Amino acid sequence: MKKIFFTGLILSSLFVFYSCQKELSYNPGTSGTGTGGGTTPPASTGTFKAKIDGVQWEANVIKTASIQAGVIAVYGYSSDRKNMILRVADSGVHNYTFNVNSASNAGAYTDSAVNNFAFVTNQWSDNADHGTMNVTKIDVVNKLISGTFTMDVKQAISGLSRNITEGVFTDISYATTLPPPSSTDTFRVKVDGVDFNYSVLFGYSGLGTISISASGASGNPPTVAVTVPSVVVPGNYAFDLINYSGQYNTSSTTFLGADTGHVQIIEHDIANKRIRGNFNFRAAPLFGTGTTPNFQLTQGYFSVKYL
Repeated sequence: MKKIFFTGLILSSLFVFYSCQKELSYNPGTSGTGTGGGTTPPASTGTFKAKIDGVQWEANVIKTASIQAGVIAVYGYSSDRKNMILRVADSGVHNYTFNVNSASNAGAYTDSAVNNFAFVTNQWSDNADHGTMNVTKIDVVNKLISGTFTMDVKQAISGLSRNITEGVFTDISYATTLPPPSSTDTFRVKVDGVDFNYSVLFGYSGLGTISISASGASGNPPTVAVTVPSVVVPGNYAFDLINYSGQYNTSSTTFLGADTGHVQIIEHDIANKRIRGNFNFRAAPLFGTGTTPNFQLTQGYFSVKYL
């Protein structure tokens, strides 16, 4: 099953791709063991731009990067709601390729003003390379990264494609460590009756959603995440994959989404950016049955302050 990327559900300060989901985004907030919260993201320095089917685009809202846990990721977001993300296994200054079958190297583009599904380099039906990312400089003193990229990306749900050319990122600030923990947040859930243990918990509001995500060390799977609209009010809501979504990533290659279940918002304090709720859902492969097993997530609860 090819990957379809989703708004909001990003693990720790790394960029992590999600399967069978909507538009991807970046989240800078993370926490320490069993806690949550977040801190201010790295400052948006440098430039991040490319041509999309020949039309010039530039990330004028967010441009940031991460080099952590063996992964280099560079992200840009513009005021017209377009975003790009480049993710590769860290080999330092190097010319990387985006291959359809690569589990570690991929690029994606989303225009959420049109729809919420990403165009991705690994959606093609062949076994070819569909882009490159050439990291030309990593300034370890000032924590700046530069490089160039091109990619052909495809949107699985529609079959449409986009040609990204003349991509360049210059002196983008990158993070290398997780932000300090908060002791004020709570998250718990049972997976098939067993308590889910996590090391990183965060809440983030962006692109019209609030995401709550709990995951393993350095933001790596296993991960449980819930996403709701940013203006959600107390009430009961069914998971529908569009406005309300649940996710369970059992590993870096196994991604499941809520095909049934509900989230109950108990409290949403918009002024203080705190949200509390209960949830339960069945996690299953989406867009096809596949061979991945289903899991029941029950007795879920979160109380998280989000960025």
